[in-house]
Formats: sequence, C-alpha cells, structure tokens
Amino acid sequence: MHSCMKIAFLAFLFVLLPLSCQKSAGLGGTGSISGTITEQFYNDDYSLLIYEKPAVDEEVYIVFGTNEELGNRERTNDLGQFRFKYLYPGNYRVYFISDDSSSVLNMDVEKLYELNLDRGEDYKLGRLEKLSTLDFDEGTAMIKGVVKVIDYVDLSTYPDLVIEKTYYATEQEVYLTYNNHTFYDERIRTQTGGVFEFGGLIPGKYLIFLYSDDVTGESDKVTLEFEVNIDDLEQVVDLGEIVIEKL
Repeated sequence: MHSCMKIAFLAFLFVLLPLSCQKSAGLGGTGSISGTITEQFYNDDYSLLIYEKPAVDEEVYIVFGTNEELGNRERTNDLGQFRFKYLYPGNYRVYFISDDSSSVLNMDVEKLYELNLDRGEDYKLGRLEKLSTLDFDEGTAMIKGVVKVIDYVDLSTYPDLVIEKTYYATEQEVYLTYNNHTFYDERIRTQTGGVFEFGGLIPGKYLIFLYSDDVTGESDKVTLEFEVNIDDLEQVVDLGEIVIEKL
C-alpha cells in the first residue's frame, strides 16, 4: 500500500516539475514576433488616400501576458519592419499609435494585436497599417493663375460700357476651399503681374474663387468660381488668365 502511494506521489512530482519550471511570457526564450507597418496618409476626412509608405522609426510596444506595464519597445527599420526576439511562449499584446478614422476628433489610438506564441515560434503579424492625416497644404501640388482687370470709365453704364484701361491686378484677393469645407481654407493676394499661386497642396477637389464688380448693376459683386481636381502629388494646374471687371 505504501509503495503504491510512493509511486503515485513520484508520478505526480514528475508531472508537476515541468509545469513549475515552465516560464511565463517574457524575455529569455527562442520565439519571436514580427511585422511590417505601412503608414497611410489620408486627407482630413479620410475620403481620399493620398499616399502610403513604410512607417520608418515607428515605436512598437509589447506587453507580456496579463501584465499592465510595458514589456519592451522596438523601432521599425527603413522598410517599416520590426521584430521582438527571444520570447518565451505565452500570451502577448503588441501595439503602436495610429490616428483613428472613426473618431470625429481624430484622436490617436492604440492599434492592438493580441496573440498566443508557441515555444520557438516565429509569429508573423504581416502587414499592419498606421493611419495619418494631412492638411490641405501639406503636399507638393500647385494651383496658379493670373488676374487681369478691365477698368471701365466711371460715367459709362451697362450695356454701353467704355473701357478706360486694362491691367494685371496686384493685391487682388483670391480664395481657396478644399474638398467640402464650409469656409475657405486660404486667402492670398496677387503679386506683380497679377500672378497668384497656391502651393504645397495635396490631391483632392478644390474651389478657387474671387470677386468682380457686377457691371450689370444687379448686385455689388459677382463671384468667379473655378473647380479644380488634383490627382497627382506633383501636379501643377494653371488656370490661365482670369478677367475681373471694375467700375
């Protein structure tokens, strides 16, 4: 009877011993977790993907098991790749910081990936996406043009207007609105020769507008509007010569 109990006790120890020596999630093992982060740049309402590129020097974090504190941190290389090495088997949480396309306030969030790592496993998270937004003036495209003024003799009246002179406008206000914004985004003034340039633009839909006197007398001013689509990062759109009238 005693020998049977002794054998059973020894068997229990043999089962318990490996379990007691088993390491929990953390550093010191032979496993790894890797991935590649691509940074995607959108306009401010995420309606248009402007471009994407590898997320270089991006901080990536790992948490071991059920711990709350940070376990380790890595930075992505020039290809957006990262790798956490020498990991024991167990549960891990990997995360990095990204914009949130579902948030009205466009707040940063943690993009979290939970996984279970086996002994010696090389766990590949694959392609991961980090979201970022660009303002309308964080690009490299351009919209330009020239404003010319037809100035009429003061005492002449519509429709028998008499031209006094024509010239290229300086200090003429020109406005730009991006996408569906309810208010204009930028206002500039024409330079010498009537030239204006809106530079540093991202792709998307633009409205360029300026004001001219209403020579018919029906109102004080009329609005001249020009819709522009920019499709390429380096695109230059020339609106040419825009004529406004002055009484």
